[in-house]
Amino acid sequence: MKDNNALEIERIYVSKAYHGKNVGQLLYDKALQIAKEKKADYVWLGVWEENSRAIRFYTKNGFVAFDKHLFKLGDDEQTDIMMRLEINH
Repeated sequence: MKDNNALEIERIYVSKAYHGKNVGQLLYDKALQIAKEKKADYVWLGVWEENSRAIRFYTKNGFVAFDKHLFKLGDDEQTDIMMRLEINH
């Protein structure tokens, strides 16, 4: 989903020891700040369908699912849920 006026959050990983300490939220907030500075229309990302923690996090932050993407990890086919957030300027 390449778009010149969008920003992709490719990965946000937080070590388990830091779960619940707002580290992920701080990283997300920085990505959102960059998107606004670049005047992006929206932010998008893919999250593994079985990563319920991440899906809850992004949903809480206003993202909505808009598509799915299949990918292979070795011989295993997995599905990412594609999510996006419209940016208000």
